[in-house]
Amino acid sequence: MAYGRNFYNDQLVFIQSNEIHGVQSFDGNWSISRNPMMAGGYNYVGTVIEGPLEGEVSVSRSMITGSDPITGLLDTSLSGYLVYGTDQSFDKSFNFNQGYISSYESSCAIGEVATCNFSLKAYGGAGKGPSIPSTTYTDIEPHVATANSIVLTTPFGSTNCVQSYSLSFAIEREAYYQIGGKFLPSAFETTLPIVGSLDFEVVVDDYEVKEVMDSICNNDFVDNLAITLNEKCGGALIRKFTLNNAELVGSSLSAGIGDNLSVNLQYAANYNSIEDLTGVFNA
Repeated sequence: MAYGRNFYNDQLVFIQSNEIHGVQSFDGNWSISRNPMMAGGYNYVGTVIEGPLEGEVSVSRSMITGSDPITGLLDTSLSGYLVYGTDQSFDKSFNFNQGYISSYESSCAIGEVATCNFSLKAYGGAGKGPSIPSTTYTDIEPHVATANSIVLTTPFGSTNCVQSYSLSFAIEREAYYQIGGKFLPSAFETTLPIVGSLDFEVVVDDYEVKEVMDSICNNDFVDNLAITLNEKCGGALIRKFTLNNAELVGSSLSAGIGDNLSVNLQYAANYNSIEDLTGVFNA
């Protein structure tokens, strides 16, 4: 007997009923915290659910479009699903609702296609949905952002060869539950500040690592940084990320026989609200 398989062309990912393009992987899970109950004279008598019922979703994507719906939904309650089925029957799904973005990441290195990944936590349920959602497919012409068409605005990149960047934001929330709420949160509080991290790997020409003690009184440790991703060969703009007043928080130097001298630089920028991140994605 032959068995069917669900391959990449049998799967579609939707957020807020909009198809997410460039998806390379989708990971969804949920867990239940069950505590065994003991009773005098009976020993084990069953289990009781302790703790909230939460799901997690992580999506890895290649950057192939000029806009990203996720960056406009960082403070919005989301629903979505992975719909799948053998031979594109799309008769099964993994659904989630009342989800909130918990992380956003973008990275690229020499010879790679830029990525824009995200993760979220689902507080209103995760797993099989009550019905199979819409599977309307929208064909697009991909606009691929690759390393050979990235423009980096840094204080060190004009003569030193930047090899890669890695940008990430973690948006932590505290969910508040109340008695009788059936494990559904009644309110959320965002943990502040929201920290954006941006790392660069650089092949050293004339860059000199800064002295850590100088950071106490020196504004040279604060920089404005920008990553502009274009179509190949310096074509049209696809995406841009900007971190103003980013602080240099770490550096590491690496050298070895037969290797170029390289340095990894770590920057951090702090934000007082999710609305402040608009300047990062829409600069």
